[in-house]
Amino acid sequence: MIYRSPGAIKPGIESHGLARLLGGRGSHGLSRSVTVRVEKLGTSLEQLVVPRLHYEAKKIESINNSGLHMVGGRAFGSPRLSKAMKDCETMICFLATIGSGIEKEIARLMEGNRLSDAYILDSMGSVAVENMVEEFHQGFTRGYESEDKRVTLRFSPGYCDWPITEQKNLFEFFDSNGTGIELLPSCLMRPRKSISGVFGVYNNGAKMAYNPCLDCPMKHCEARRV
Repeated sequence: MIYRSPGAIKPGIESHGLARLLGGRGSHGLSRSVTVRVEKLGTSLEQLVVPRLHYEAKKIESINNSGLHMVGGRAFGSPRLSKAMKDCETMICFLATIGSGIEKEIARLMEGNRLSDAYILDSMGSVAVENMVEEFHQGFTRGYESEDKRVTLRFSPGYCDWPITEQKNLFEFFDSNGTGIELLPSCLMRPRKSISGVFGVYNNGAKMAYNPCLDCPMKHCEARRV
Protein backbone atom coordinates (compact mmCIF):
# COMPACT_ATOMS: atom_id res chain seq x y z
CA MET A 1 0.00 0.00 0.00
CA ILE A 2 1.10 3.55 -0.61
CA TYR A 3 0.72 6.21 2.05
CA ARG A 4 0.33 9.46 0.13
CA SER A 5 -2.13 11.64 2.00
CA PRO A 6 -0.48 15.09 1.70
CA GLY A 7 -1.35 16.06 5.25
CA ALA A 8 0.05 12.82 6.67
CA ILE A 9 3.17 12.47 4.57
CA LYS A 10 4.39 16.03 4.09
CA PRO A 11 8.01 16.13 5.31
CA GLY A 12 8.85 18.78 7.87
CA ILE A 13 12.07 20.10 9.34
CA GLU A 14 12.21 19.54 13.09
CA SER A 15 14.58 22.14 14.53
CA HIS A 16 16.12 19.97 17.25
CA GLY A 17 17.06 17.20 14.82
CA LEU A 18 18.54 19.69 12.37
CA ALA A 19 20.51 21.42 15.12
CA ARG A 20 21.96 18.07 16.18
CA LEU A 21 23.19 17.34 12.65
CA LEU A 22 24.57 20.85 12.16
CA GLY A 23 26.40 21.07 15.47
CA GLY A 24 23.94 23.03 17.59
CA ARG A 25 24.42 22.68 21.32
CA GLY A 26 21.87 22.67 24.12
CA SER A 27 19.33 25.47 24.19
CA HIS A 28 21.38 27.65 21.82
CA GLY A 29 20.44 25.60 18.75
CA LEU A 30 21.70 26.95 15.45
CA SER A 31 23.74 30.11 15.01
CA ARG A 32 22.07 33.11 13.41
CA SER A 33 24.07 32.73 10.19
CA VAL A 34 23.11 29.05 9.83
CA THR A 35 19.48 29.85 10.63
CA VAL A 36 19.40 32.40 7.79
CA ARG A 37 20.78 29.79 5.37
CA VAL A 38 18.28 27.20 6.53
CA GLU A 39 15.41 29.62 5.94
CA LYS A 40 16.64 30.42 2.42
CA LEU A 41 17.21 26.77 1.54
CA GLY A 42 13.83 25.80 2.96
CA THR A 43 12.08 27.20 -0.11
CA SER A 44 14.28 25.08 -2.37
CA LEU A 45 13.62 22.00 -0.27
CA GLU A 46 9.84 22.33 -0.61
CA GLN A 47 10.18 22.41 -4.40
CA LEU A 48 12.65 19.53 -4.57
CA VAL A 49 10.98 17.01 -2.27
CA VAL A 50 8.74 14.33 -3.80
CA PRO A 51 7.60 12.20 -0.83
CA ARG A 52 6.57 8.57 -1.24
CA LEU A 53 5.94 5.98 1.46
CA HIS A 54 4.91 2.39 0.75
CA TYR A 55 4.00 -0.12 3.43
CA GLU A 56 2.78 -3.69 3.79
CA ALA A 57 1.27 -5.41 6.84
CA LYS A 58 2.79 -8.90 7.08
CA LYS A 59 1.92 -11.78 9.41
CA ILE A 60 4.60 -13.25 11.67
CA GLU A 61 4.65 -17.04 11.64
CA SER A 62 7.12 -17.75 14.44
CA ILE A 63 9.71 -16.05 16.64
CA ASN A 64 12.73 -17.51 18.43
CA ASN A 65 15.76 -16.08 20.20
CA SER A 66 17.77 -15.59 17.02
CA GLY A 67 15.16 -14.08 14.70
CA LEU A 68 11.69 -14.34 13.26
CA HIS A 69 9.95 -16.05 10.35
CA MET A 70 7.22 -14.45 8.32
CA VAL A 71 4.24 -16.16 6.73
CA GLY A 72 5.43 -16.91 3.19
CA GLY A 73 8.91 -18.06 4.14
CA ARG A 74 11.05 -14.95 4.57
CA ALA A 75 13.14 -14.71 7.73
CA PHE A 76 14.99 -11.94 9.57
CA GLY A 77 17.96 -12.83 11.76
CA SER A 78 18.27 -10.38 14.64
CA PRO A 79 17.97 -11.30 18.32
CA ARG A 80 17.03 -7.73 19.24
CA LEU A 81 14.39 -7.48 16.52
CA SER A 82 13.09 -10.86 17.65
CA LYS A 83 12.86 -9.63 21.24
CA ALA A 84 11.04 -6.47 20.14
CA MET A 85 8.49 -8.46 18.14
CA LYS A 86 7.95 -11.09 20.85
CA ASP A 87 4.26 -10.28 21.46
CA CYS A 88 3.42 -9.30 17.88
CA GLU A 89 1.42 -11.19 15.26
CA THR A 90 1.75 -8.50 12.57
CA MET A 91 4.71 -6.48 11.37
CA ILE A 92 4.41 -3.28 9.32
CA CYS A 93 7.15 -3.10 6.68
CA PHE A 94 7.81 0.21 4.92
CA LEU A 95 9.95 2.01 2.34
CA ALA A 96 10.06 5.81 2.28
CA THR A 97 11.84 8.44 0.20
CA ILE A 98 11.76 12.15 -0.57
CA GLY A 99 13.08 11.55 -4.09
CA SER A 100 16.28 12.33 -5.98
CA GLY A 101 15.68 16.03 -6.69
CA ILE A 102 17.47 17.09 -3.53
CA GLU A 103 20.56 15.06 -4.49
CA LYS A 104 20.78 16.85 -7.83
CA GLU A 105 20.57 20.22 -6.11
CA ILE A 106 23.25 19.24 -3.60
CA ALA A 107 25.51 18.21 -6.49
CA ARG A 108 24.84 21.55 -8.23
CA LEU A 109 25.74 23.48 -5.08
CA MET A 110 28.96 21.53 -4.68
CA GLU A 111 29.94 22.13 -8.30
CA GLY A 112 29.42 25.83 -7.63
CA ASN A 113 31.71 25.57 -4.59
CA ARG A 114 28.79 26.35 -2.26
CA LEU A 115 29.89 23.62 0.11
CA SER A 116 28.24 25.01 3.23
CA ASP A 117 24.87 25.29 1.52
CA ALA A 118 25.26 21.77 0.12
CA TYR A 119 26.01 20.39 3.59
CA ILE A 120 23.07 22.21 5.17
CA LEU A 121 20.65 21.09 2.45
CA ASP A 122 21.88 17.51 2.80
CA SER A 123 21.18 17.66 6.54
CA MET A 124 17.75 19.18 5.93
CA GLY A 125 16.93 16.29 3.59
CA SER A 126 17.96 13.74 6.21
CA VAL A 127 15.75 15.39 8.83
CA ALA A 128 12.84 15.70 6.38
CA VAL A 129 12.72 12.00 5.47
CA GLU A 130 13.21 10.96 9.11
CA ASN A 131 10.38 13.24 10.25
CA MET A 132 8.13 11.92 7.49
CA VAL A 133 8.67 8.35 8.67
CA GLU A 134 8.16 9.35 12.30
CA GLU A 135 4.81 10.96 11.42
CA PHE A 136 3.82 7.76 9.61
CA HIS A 137 4.78 5.69 12.67
CA GLN A 138 2.91 7.99 15.05
CA GLY A 139 -0.14 7.84 12.76
CA PHE A 140 -0.22 4.07 13.18
CA THR A 141 0.24 4.48 16.92
CA ARG A 142 -2.86 6.67 17.13
CA GLY A 143 -4.83 4.51 14.70
CA TYR A 144 -4.33 1.30 16.65
CA GLU A 145 -5.38 2.89 19.95
CA SER A 146 -9.03 2.51 18.91
CA GLU A 147 -8.42 -1.24 18.50
CA ASP A 148 -6.74 -1.46 21.93
CA LYS A 149 -3.40 -2.25 20.30
CA ARG A 150 0.06 -0.70 20.40
CA VAL A 151 3.08 -0.56 18.13
CA THR A 152 6.76 -1.21 18.80
CA LEU A 153 9.64 1.13 18.08
CA ARG A 154 10.84 1.34 14.48
CA PHE A 155 13.76 -0.83 13.36
CA SER A 156 15.83 -0.55 10.17
CA PRO A 157 18.36 -2.98 8.65
CA GLY A 158 21.89 -1.91 9.54
CA TYR A 159 21.00 -0.75 13.06
CA CYS A 160 21.45 -2.67 16.31
CA ASP A 161 22.27 -6.28 15.38
CA TRP A 162 20.10 -6.42 12.26
CA PRO A 163 22.43 -6.94 9.26
CA ILE A 164 22.04 -4.43 6.44
CA THR A 165 22.16 -7.35 4.00
CA GLU A 166 18.63 -8.21 5.12
CA GLN A 167 17.44 -5.20 3.17
CA LYS A 168 17.10 -7.78 0.38
CA ASN A 169 14.46 -9.72 2.30
CA LEU A 170 12.61 -6.55 3.21
CA PHE A 171 12.56 -5.28 -0.39
CA GLU A 172 11.05 -8.57 -1.57
CA PHE A 173 7.77 -7.49 0.03
CA PHE A 174 7.49 -4.63 -2.50
CA ASP A 175 7.26 -4.07 -6.23
CA SER A 176 10.66 -2.54 -6.94
CA ASN A 177 9.31 -0.68 -9.98
CA GLY A 178 6.57 1.04 -8.01
CA THR A 179 8.29 2.39 -4.92
CA GLY A 180 10.70 4.84 -6.52
CA ILE A 181 13.52 3.28 -4.46
CA GLU A 182 16.30 1.09 -5.83
CA LEU A 183 18.26 -1.33 -3.67
CA LEU A 184 21.93 -1.23 -4.70
CA PRO A 185 24.30 -4.25 -4.57
CA SER A 186 25.81 -2.69 -1.42
CA CYS A 187 22.30 -2.88 0.16
CA LEU A 188 22.22 0.91 0.36
CA MET A 189 19.29 2.67 -1.27
CA ARG A 190 18.89 5.11 -4.11
CA PRO A 191 17.72 7.89 -3.74
CA ARG A 192 19.98 8.40 -0.73
CA LYS A 193 17.29 10.19 1.25
CA SER A 194 15.33 6.99 1.78
CA ILE A 195 14.49 4.91 4.84
CA SER A 196 13.38 1.31 5.13
CA GLY A 197 12.17 -0.39 8.26
CA VAL A 198 9.60 -2.27 10.26
CA PHE A 199 7.57 -2.06 13.44
CA GLY A 200 5.31 -4.55 15.13
CA VAL A 201 1.69 -4.44 16.30
CA TYR A 202 0.68 -6.06 19.58
CA ASN A 203 -2.26 -6.16 21.99
CA ASN A 204 -2.38 -3.38 24.54
CA GLY A 205 -2.48 -5.88 27.41
CA ALA A 206 1.05 -7.06 26.61
CA LYS A 207 4.04 -5.61 28.43
CA MET A 208 5.75 -2.39 27.34
CA ALA A 209 7.54 -2.62 23.98
CA TYR A 210 11.22 -3.54 24.16
CA ASN A 211 13.75 -0.75 23.61
CA PRO A 212 17.17 -2.17 22.60
CA CYS A 213 18.88 1.16 23.27
CA LEU A 214 18.49 0.54 27.00
CA ASP A 215 20.74 -2.53 26.66
CA CYS A 216 23.30 -0.88 24.37
CA PRO A 217 26.67 0.39 25.66
CA MET A 218 26.89 3.05 22.90
CA LYS A 219 25.64 5.90 25.08
CA HIS A 220 26.49 8.63 22.54
CA CYS A 221 24.91 6.99 19.48
CA GLU A 222 23.01 9.59 17.38
CA ALA A 223 20.20 7.08 16.82
CA ARG A 224 19.82 6.33 20.55
CA ARG A 225 16.18 6.29 21.74
CA VAL A 226 15.69 6.73 25.46
